[in-house]
Amino acid sequence: MSQAWYDNAIAPDGDPEDGCRSEEAQALSLYLDNRIDGAEAARLITAPTEASEDPDADPPNLLGLLEDALIELPDSQQKIICLLSDIRELPRFDLDCRGKKRNGPLKSPSSSLWYDLPSFANQWYDGNWWYYQNEWREKPHLYSSQEKISQIANIARAEALFAHTDILGERVRYEGLSRLCDTLEDNKAVIKIEIHAVREWLLHARDLLYEMSQTPRMHNRLLSNSDIRGKIAKHEMHVSVKNERGLWQGSGGSSPERWKFWKQRLKDLQDDDQDEETGKAVKEALDAMR
Repeated sequence: MSQAWYDNAIAPDGDPEDGCRSEEAQALSLYLDNRIDGAEAARLITAPTEASEDPDADPPNLLGLLEDALIELPDSQQKIICLLSDIRELPRFDLDCRGKKRNGPLKSPSSSLWYDLPSFANQWYDGNWWYYQNEWREKPHLYSSQEKISQIANIARAEALFAHTDILGERVRYEGLSRLCDTLEDNKAVIKIEIHAVREWLLHARDLLYEMSQTPRMHNRLLSNSDIRGKIAKHEMHVSVKNERGLWQGSGGSSPERWKFWKQRLKDLQDDDQDEETGKAVKEALDAMR
């Protein structure tokens, strides 16, 4: 990766207030260039925070560096996830013995500076809110460029890789199934955009998703249209979502039948008249489902 990328990470748009420390960017650069291993990178990249008087104030920018790298450096995603795991494996940093302040996520005496990766999961979901809310359905003109579609695919691939770890918790696995629900069960899906996220999930976490689908399990990310309408009747959801996931007539939750439906939908999409890139993504997604 070019030095310009790291310079921008230190001072986004020329403003160092929102960036990471130069030492953190340097540690990431050395690691991604294979000049140091993960354990050494974890030690170097966290050292400035450990030296701070108020460690809780520092992780957001450091973790933001890693989040940006996950999305913007797709060829390095697996390495970055391994680095996050190495950071979690660092020796316990005793805030109290070192006289450090305890604030925010670290306020509880039981909270660990690195094992819990304070706020990383929340930061990931909040920072990518538009992805989880399918924002492109309301504003497709803002998300139809190749750059945006690549960004969406990169987020999905990172999710799929995270699903093999517990860094983002169990929720991310259900986000994978939810992505299939949203794209393959909804007439409003923007296939040209969304199929790239489906493809990444199936290419990188197909077996995990398949295994989950073979055992009935309910989750609020796996509602069916009938579930949605039931919640609308109870005033628990807004009427504007009444037609979401309307193509699937079965029950909510995971099931072998729902998996078969998704596979058939991909077959149907393959028969539709798609542009070359969309058609290729549909084929790769279907091939990955096996």
